[in-house]
Amino acid sequence: MVPSSDYLKSLVDIEAGRISPEIFIDEDIYRLELDRVFGRNWLFLAHDSMIPKPGDFFSTYMGGDPVVVARQPDGSVRAFLNACRHRGMRVCRAESGNTKSFFCTYHGWAYDTAGNLINVPNLSDAYKDRLSLKDNGLIPVARIESYKGLIFGNFDATAPSLEEHLGDLKYYIDGWVDQVEGGIEVLPGVVRWTINANWKLAAEQFAGDTYHAPTSHASSLLSFGPAFEGKDGAHVAFREGHGESFLFKRHTRFSEDPLSVYNDAKLEAARDRVGDRAEFVANFTAFPAFSGLPGSSNIRVWHPKGPNKFEIWSFTVVDKNAPPEAKKAMQVSASFTEGPAGVVETDDGENWGLIGAILEQGHQARKMRWNYQMGDYPATGHEEFPGAYRDSFFGEAGHRAFYRRWLEFMTSEEWPVLTQEERDAFNKPGA
Repeated sequence: MVPSSDYLKSLVDIEAGRISPEIFIDEDIYRLELDRVFGRNWLFLAHDSMIPKPGDFFSTYMGGDPVVVARQPDGSVRAFLNACRHRGMRVCRAESGNTKSFFCTYHGWAYDTAGNLINVPNLSDAYKDRLSLKDNGLIPVARIESYKGLIFGNFDATAPSLEEHLGDLKYYIDGWVDQVEGGIEVLPGVVRWTINANWKLAAEQFAGDTYHAPTSHASSLLSFGPAFEGKDGAHVAFREGHGESFLFKRHTRFSEDPLSVYNDAKLEAARDRVGDRAEFVANFTAFPAFSGLPGSSNIRVWHPKGPNKFEIWSFTVVDKNAPPEAKKAMQVSASFTEGPAGVVETDDGENWGLIGAILEQGHQARKMRWNYQMGDYPATGHEEFPGAYRDSFFGEAGHRAFYRRWLEFMTSEEWPVLTQEERDAFNKPGA
């Protein structure tokens, strides 16, 4: 049964800061998410550096649907459902590579990298030449757009542009992709692992939950320095559903290792390019499911696999023109802290998994309302940093913005368009 708008609104009370855990475990809500959230939002697909040459491809997901992203001969990018038009079998079973065509291993239909059907076995004697190749190409992703080399796709042809969707979050993205000449690149290889919990738990944490770090990561992050305090950073919420929190400055590397040497050497030039953002140690979520850790060489996607299961796909991000030893150090550091067995990541995975087990097995626990009231005070604002800025490292304004937007998508038949007046009112100091 499709959950009604009234029912969904009864579960998410943004003004009171109370949310029912039913939205993290209910099968009908999850199925509606696949349609209304993942079916019409901008979802991260790849970075330019992952598919630099014509014929390069990368296999990924948009919600629960497999898609393949391919660089075209003219340099453009297209993406398609990774499903043959004959029986829905995958036409690309490789994770990435370079090809001239995609081939279904079930019945042999073949497609070019533009998604056109180019070969059907026994076309003459099985179909009597009546099958239209033109009408049986791969189902395209309606919109492909990119920002600073980050490629996103959207199944909704009517959606506003990617840049409009990102809004003021672009300013913070610029802070980590534009630090040096040449920008960033994603190193080969995607690290994947599965968590038995709901994808939103991870997305909301990266949207601004720094409150968990002194407790959950006491044995890992805090080995690099003293516990965080509110004055050490800030958090920013965005009307589009995004959120970010950041430390203004924190050294989390050992002295004289290759990465520390590289970061120290580039700092002055980076500050000239992006100002204080050059020293941010941050976490963010771009609604709904693209997150990252600027300052920790990591971006990731939360791929839903059911109401109580999701996959984490983690990518190591480096400065494109960094020396090889610094790139290697970035990769090792990202794996050491944020990989599936990382000293930080295992804490998060355990938390999410234990919550998922309680919701899956319990009954009374699903009746309670979770508290999302931290940071529920007017935005303080900042002359340099856009968005609804609050002058504490701790807060849940990003969470509330995330679920406000989630509810708008879940209760709207079409893309819930935001006006500039709504954005301005949300960001206004004192609001």
